[in-house]
Amino acid sequence: MTNTLNYKPELIFYAGSTLLEGPVWDEKHDRIYFISIPDEMIYRFNPETTEIRTYLTDGPVGAAVLNKEGMLISAEKNGIVQIDPETGKRTELVHPNTDDRIRYNDGKLDSEGRFLIGTMGAEEVVEGAASLYSIEGESYTEVLTDLSIANGLGWSQDGKTFYHIDTPTKKVRQFDYNKDSGSLSNGTDCIEITGDGNPDGMCVDLDDMLWVAEYGGGKVCKWNPENGEKIMEILLPVTNVTSCCIGGKDKNMLFITTAKEGEEELSGGLFKVRIR
Repeated sequence: MTNTLNYKPELIFYAGSTLLEGPVWDEKHDRIYFISIPDEMIYRFNPETTEIRTYLTDGPVGAAVLNKEGMLISAEKNGIVQIDPETGKRTELVHPNTDDRIRYNDGKLDSEGRFLIGTMGAEEVVEGAASLYSIEGESYTEVLTDLSIANGLGWSQDGKTFYHIDTPTKKVRQFDYNKDSGSLSNGTDCIEITGDGNPDGMCVDLDDMLWVAEYGGGKVCKWNPENGEKIMEILLPVTNVTSCCIGGKDKNMLFITTAKEGEEELSGGLFKVRIR
């Protein structure tokens, strides 16, 4: 069967944002959530109708994910909160980070509903000061320490392998993941990014391949974590590619967030590209 896909990204949302991040697909309603970190805002966007709703956050927001009950879990400078996406009601949950130099960054839910959320310097990189936390309700555990920019993360389809990026290392590490306890073990490097781009956000597709956004590299690359080989590249018309997620009714779309770069016309927009 001939592959007729041309992997050309299409701009689907643009509001002049400085830094879009953290796309999350809402399977139940066929919508996508993403964030604008410095604008302190969560977006909800329907790609079919272009209907959009926004939620203001308390300080810069690093990640916003949907839990199994359909509530947003938002990692904001002043703590982790739950937001009802219909009413906007906010409920404070927990605030693991007590270092004012640090803010929350990328985060995702595991298959059991735990929220894994990383941190980074709020104004500049603070080497070795970042962490990765695992949050269950109002309790939390620090599962990785001595990081600098805790960034992209994801799990294999069976939930037994966890992938994580500490951006300055330019590597993706993999860990054995205990779904019962949420603990990590046997960390090893599985992918190394070369060239000008730095690994930022990432996602895992239905075939357990990794899609890694390259900030400064102008692309998203598909990797095989079993052998560390790059399978393909999707080039974006902008330099700073921040994150990506699998979405669409048939999980055949890759949604890609970007950040502003000088006078680049489309930088800071949300793109989509068909990958299946």
